[in-house]
Amino acid sequence: CINLIYQCLELKTLFNTMLPQIQGFCKTLSFKKQILRSSISTFQRTISSSNTCKDLREFIDWSSREGINESYGRAWTREELRLKSWDDVHKLWYLSIKERNLLLTEMSWKKIPKTADEQRACGYNIGNSEVENDPHRLRYTEVLQTLDNIKRVLRERAMAEASKPRRAELLSIINAK
Repeated sequence: CINLIYQCLELKTLFNTMLPQIQGFCKTLSFKKQILRSSISTFQRTISSSNTCKDLREFIDWSSREGINESYGRAWTREELRLKSWDDVHKLWYLSIKERNLLLTEMSWKKIPKTADEQRACGYNIGNSEVENDPHRLRYTEVLQTLDNIKRVLRERAMAEASKPRRAELLSIINAK
């Protein structure tokens, strides 16, 4: 019985001496897990939203009015959108609509036509650098491409739906004007 007590005390002492090493190993694993998560997230584009003003100031590009030309990203590709959840695609749709409306406001104030047909109707020549190199018009084309890609991906998801009534419901939502 005394030998058993000594063995328990030795195990407890051994455990107490090993505890800092075990804790360090656990922290290392946690750190490696964080590194892995961050490296995975760099391969996926994230969705960010702007601060909400909840009034019409959201539809004015204040930075361009102050003479600051901010860089902008590219359109979301279908491959990237296929990796996103339904909720993420839904959020991205509304952010893109908001951005589109902001750009339409700015283009309207600067009298920049949206399309080549409008450009001809306004009397601008095709290739007019003032119109075609306008940062708002360039961003506008990227946003329209993103919106088109979102609709295509959602149509793909709807067509993959097994239930015909559910498929019809999804397609009616996607194609709504």
